[in-house]
Amino acid sequence: MTSGMETRASQRKYNNVTLRTLTAYQLMSQRESMCELFQLVDDTERHNSIVDIERQKRILEDMKKQVERLKDSC
Repeated sequence: MTSGMETRASQRKYNNVTLRTLTAYQLMSQRESMCELFQLVDDTERHNSIVDIERQKRILEDMKKQVERLKDSC
């Protein structure tokens, strides 16, 4: 009977730790989303890596060349 109580107690501790961890993760995730929403964080580095003007120009030029090659081959 004692081992059953010990098992339940250890499961309860494990569940509490998991719940706390999950809650903390959700809180941090929501906080990050709110900061991004109201632009409270400097995300220029991430933005620049996504919206890299020079990279987009290179991709555009490559695509134009591909279109021209396809037109010439037909």
